[in-house]
Amino acid sequence: MKKTLFLAALAACCLAACKKKAPERVPVPKAGPPEKTAVLPSTAPASGRNPLKAPGDYLKTTVGHVKEAREAKALFESTARDGLNRTDLNDTGGN
Repeated sequence: MKKTLFLAALAACCLAACKKKAPERVPVPKAGPPEKTAVLPSTAPASGRNPLKAPGDYLKTTVGHVKEAREAKALFESTARDGLNRTDLNDTGGN
């Protein structure tokens, strides 16, 4: 009696597991009006400029940023130094 009850329960489980699953429904976006893309200004140098004036133009735009450049260099060097100190395997960093 126990065997037949067990086999019937096993058969029911097998049939339930073999049931065909319904395919997933993936929502499809509806076509709407095309989105307008933003027009970004070009970063390419203008072709109408005189190439002999390029060094002067470069100096005009960079002269005021010497302090920021020095601060950035100091930050980069200290970050690199700290990164190398963290890779020291002999430093246990204990109390």
